Amino acid sequence: MKFFATAAVALGAAFSAQADTATFNDSFGPSVTNWTRNIGVSQFNMGGTLNSVTFVLTGNIDQRIRAENTGDIADVLTPVSGANFLFRKATTALQTLTVSNIGTSFSATAFDGVSNFGGTSGVDFGLSNANGSLSFTFTGASLADFIGTGTLGSAGYNVRAVGNGRISSENGNLDSSISTLADYNLAVTYDYTAAVVPEPASLAMLLAGLGVLGFVGRRRAG
Repeated sequence: MKFFATAAVALGAAFSAQADTATFNDSFGPSVTNWTRNIGVSQFNMGGTLNSVTFVLTGNIDQRIRAENTGDIADVLTPVSGANFLFRKATTALQTLTVSNIGTSFSATAFDGVSNFGGTSGVDFGLSNANGSLSFTFTGASLADFIGTGTLGSAGYNVRAVGNGRISSENGNLDSSISTLADYNLAVTYDYTAAVVPEPASLAMLLAGLGVLGFVGRRRAG
């Protein structure tokens, strides 16, 4: 009985399952918003059982905001840079990363008669940056979409970037100009369980060892 128990343990170790992870990256930009990018990462096709998929979405924008107070009274103008990065299946947003940054305010006089984002009633706030990241994980039945021989993009997954910068103003009489460049990076981690199959030489050595154990066991029994 001891021999068979030893053999079972040895064979179990030889063919045991092993947990593992593999991480892939996809990126795009900087490019003028709004854009949609199909995710270029390959679907899971390494064999074994997929346990979960974790995404880390990082988004970054460079946004230039200019404003002119065209009202008859003075106003405080405040630039608010911002954008949304949407992780989507086709056109349905599954996760949203929002990035934003509030800049330094400008005290504008009443309209000076020239809409040039300068003088006393206008301002060029220059280039502002905002960035952030978001992590999310899929498990269970939703994993079926991530298994295959294509890309996540071919399965319908994409990232969309939408700029939403604005200017905070009390009187609401403005000329404004907002331009946005956005880029993203997506890290995709597959957590999976793969069966470990020993190499032929290792298996032969294992079987030979078990044969010796069997011979010794029979000698003792005799």
